[in-house]
Amino acid sequence: MIHLDHASIMTAALNEAIDFYVDVLGLTLRVVEDDPIREGRRRAMLTDDDGQDILEIMEVTDMEHPTVPGRGGIHHLGFALPSDAWHALRSRLDAEAYPYQEQENRLFVRDADGLVLEIEPR
Repeated sequence: MIHLDHASIMTAALNEAIDFYVDVLGLTLRVVEDDPIREGRRRAMLTDDDGQDILEIMEVTDMEHPTVPGRGGIHHLGFALPSDAWHALRSRLDAEAYPYQEQENRLFVRDADGLVLEIEPR
């Protein structure tokens, strides 16, 4: 069974984004850290009431633009699959020659509209 693992959004103002999601929406900040995949960037992981990571906020400073405030957006959707289903998915992608990248034991694939999906085994 596949389930949504987390959503990932981009922001040029990490601290302000954290304040909004924590103070306004009521999520809990678990960690602010160097991004383990995107070198030179920071990220924050926020949890729901059950302590599950549900939102990754990625700092993307090159989004800053002097005349267009609030240029954040969805970066990707993260899914988790049982390990055997994850391997089966990777095999299907290979069999159909569907393009993807594998990094840090995660598959990165684009949907039909170009949205990035991050799929990891659990």
